[in-house]
Amino acid sequence: MAWGTYYKFEGYLSRISKSQLESKLEECQRINDMLWREILAYMAATPPATAKDCEGEEYPYPEYLAMKIRELREEIEENATLMARINDCLEAMRETPENVTEG
Repeated sequence: MAWGTYYKFEGYLSRISKSQLESKLEECQRINDMLWREILAYMAATPPATAKDCEGEEYPYPEYLAMKIRELREEIEENATLMARINDCLEAMRETPENVTEG
């Protein structure tokens, strides 16, 4: 059985204990900040004409950039969702700590 923290609002945070909530929240924020800096670096860079895929085939750099930004955006969104769930759990712990259990 998976371990984690159960709480009133969303239900469950997989593999995060109550004592890890604050540090996990900070970690997600640090990662999102890093990902945004990476996006900004791509935007500020002078682009090459082409990029290479894993087989070495060249394709237009704008396609590569669109794919890379989409990947980074998805990771940011996943972290933002987790951060919202952690904040809900932390709020539940403040309001009714008996509704937050570990299992």
